[in-house]
Amino acid sequence: MSSRFPEKADVPTIKAQQHLLQSQLKTLCLLISNLPSTLPAGFPDGPLRKYFTDVDIDPDEEPWYSVDRAWTRVFQGTEEQQLALITSGPDGIGLLQHFFEWIAQQPGLAKYDGHYLTANKVYQGDQSVHDGLFLQKLV
Repeated sequence: MSSRFPEKADVPTIKAQQHLLQSQLKTLCLLISNLPSTLPAGFPDGPLRKYFTDVDIDPDEEPWYSVDRAWTRVFQGTEEQQLALITSGPDGIGLLQHFFEWIAQQPGLAKYDGHYLTANKVYQGDQSVHDGLFLQKLV
């Protein structure tokens, strides 16, 4: 797992940013697919379901703002709270992957470096899932 996310200057073109986003999504998918089946199930009324299935993008905003808003509402907490989000089932962490895959296809994401900024959030998700997977193997 890469320990650092590339600087914006390292991915200056939209095509490079799209590639970076796709690469981060592949990593997230791989990590989620390797999570143990013993993880607790996510909750139907939990924050992952509540914020990462709300796919309405305000027409006055760029898609990136939907990413940032959802991320902040769910993952702004202690490390323990963040790791508790690594859950299974239809209301689990897989919702994060589906949300990011959907966002990556939205028109307008390229504006204001949206691919780069979204890739950074996916990278943070990769790190959270990786940490959750590591801790599960210790238990």
